Amino acid sequence: MAFGYVVHQCLGQTLARAELEIALPTLLRRLPNLRLAVPREEIRFRHDMSIYGVHELPVTWE
Repeated sequence: MAFGYVVHQCLGQTLARAELEIALPTLLRRLPNLRLAVPREEIRFRHDMSIYGVHELPVTWE
């Protein structure tokens, strides 16, 4: 997640990161069959100066 930098930094970033640290493992525990819907090699990453991450992350579960 992008939270800005220096004077443009998000005031809620600490709370958001704490929520993610709890939510993601909980989600993965509750959906044990969650899998990527495409091969890893097909996942496109953003590589610009301010944002690094995936364009999209297609998943599936049974």
